[in-house]
Amino acid sequence: MPRAAGDAVMVPWPIALLSLGYGVIAAVSASTLWKIMMGVVDRPKVWPGAWLAVSAAAMCGLALLKPWARLLAVVGLVWVTLATLTSAGLSALTARPEGALLATLGAGVCVVMIRYLRRPAIKALFASSD
Repeated sequence: MPRAAGDAVMVPWPIALLSLGYGVIAAVSASTLWKIMMGVVDRPKVWPGAWLAVSAAAMCGLALLKPWARLLAVVGLVWVTLATLTSAGLSALTARPEGALLATLGAGVCVVMIRYLRRPAIKALFASSD
C-alpha cells in the first residue's frame, strides 16, 4: 500500500542495527584515513577511503530506507563476507582453529544479514520509501 507524502515509517530494528554497524565501519575507516593523512601510518589511502564512502552512504541510506542503500548494504556485506572468509582461511592455515571458527561465524552473520535484506517484505519496505 503506498504511503502518503507525510507518513512516517519506523525503521525495523535489524535495519537500525545494520545501519549502526555500518556507522562503526565508517568511524574506523575515517580514523584509519586520518592516521594515513597525518603520517602516523604508511599505507595506501584507497581501501580506507572506499570503505568510508561505502559504509557512510549505506549507514545514512539504510536509516532513511532508500532503495539504493539496500543494494549498497548487500554489496558491502558481500565484501565483508569475503574478507572474513579469507581471514578464516589464513587462520586455519596457520594452525589457529579458534580464530578460523570465530571468523567463519562472523561470515555466517553477514550471510544472514544478506538474506534478511533480500526478503520480499524488506524489499517492499525499501521500495515504498521513494
